[in-house]
Amino acid sequence: MYKVDKENFMSSIWKKYNSTKDIELLAKACEAAPFFGQKEMAFEIARILRLVSNNKSLINPLEDQFKRGKIN
Repeated sequence: MYKVDKENFMSSIWKKYNSTKDIELLAKACEAAPFFGQKEMAFEIARILRLVSNNKSLINPLEDQFKRGKIN
């Protein structure tokens, strides 16, 4: 992928994410990002984003506890 193509891809992904809030789009952007030669980092971030996206039922109770001051 050429630099211009990556710029267009990232711009497109960001616009789509902003309109849909689909975390999978962020994961795809991570996988396409160079991360300065640390591709494993890109894949790990994408993996974690997907875990978070697939486990929203686990996140909401934690958010509620945080908002109530039970988690710092």
